[in-house]
Amino acid sequence: MHKVWLLLLPGFLLLDVIRMLAVFKAANASFRRTRNKLAGYDVRLASAAGGQTLSSSGVALSTGALPHRLVGRASTLFISGEPAPGAAEAAGAQRLREWLSRNRRRLNRCAVLGAQALLPPAPEARVVRRQGRAAPPALRCGGQGPDLFAAGMRTRSWRVIEPGQGADLALSWIEEDRGAAFIETLASRLPGPRSRRCGTLRRRRLPLEPPAPDARIGVLHQWIAAHLQEKLSVTRLAQEVHMSTRSFARFYERATGLSPGRGVQQIRLDTARRLLETSTRPLKAVAAQCGYGSQEVMRRAFVRDLQMTPREYRRRHTAMKAAGAA
Repeated sequence: MHKVWLLLLPGFLLLDVIRMLAVFKAANASFRRTRNKLAGYDVRLASAAGGQTLSSSGVALSTGALPHRLVGRASTLFISGEPAPGAAEAAGAQRLREWLSRNRRRLNRCAVLGAQALLPPAPEARVVRRQGRAAPPALRCGGQGPDLFAAGMRTRSWRVIEPGQGADLALSWIEEDRGAAFIETLASRLPGPRSRRCGTLRRRRLPLEPPAPDARIGVLHQWIAAHLQEKLSVTRLAQEVHMSTRSFARFYERATGLSPGRGVQQIRLDTARRLLETSTRPLKAVAAQCGYGSQEVMRRAFVRDLQMTPREYRRRHTAMKAAGAA
């Protein structure tokens, strides 16, 4: 399992931490459903010395002490809070910087929220702004904050995020690991309102695009979208990519994080959503075009994955579109 360390400093933002925990919990639940526990995330709340750490809202969370040295495979680190002024606090911040330097080879992704003072100083882990050309999309977080690189560390970047972007950060990390198709399903299962990054406006077309580096997945998804009214068994999908059924099932799950059956369900659901958004066709006609056995089967699929009926989905989308045009 991939270890994720949430390093909490006094004054950390509680809501961002809670939302990140919810995202990783939902991802682990998905892995358990596919019996792929080794692909999950071991999330740990930590502080310099362990014990209770007080958030900016006055609620304290229990944390464990950071180990002197990280072991095992590469880890992900998120730091929230701000070292307080004072001699004792400055000494604590220095110890954390030393810890970062000591464990830099075990950290492959790092992000901070309000703790930029802890970023490793020059020359050992010099933090610089990208010069000359735009940083690749993977190095940005929601279009906010500078694109940072920590020279001398095995991190892609030090991401600096804004309050409220904790869930988006966790989702972007999981998307890097598991691909777009997996994150689409995961985002639809999260409780509460979606952000613009993983909300309806962003998610509605993604499953029809390649969710993994292997182009065969993208081609297969386009073929599925064009044949939703047919019986799309695992055997039929395997024939389309010229694989045995068993090899195809392993190949598809490894590339997308989903079973083939779940992938078909997601594409069917996304196609139905797009039709509801862009047409006034009756629900029965939409259900038939998307390969649902009946309007009731489509209704159950919407309630299960989106917590709303197709009629309610169309009504909400129409209201959002009208509000955006106002």
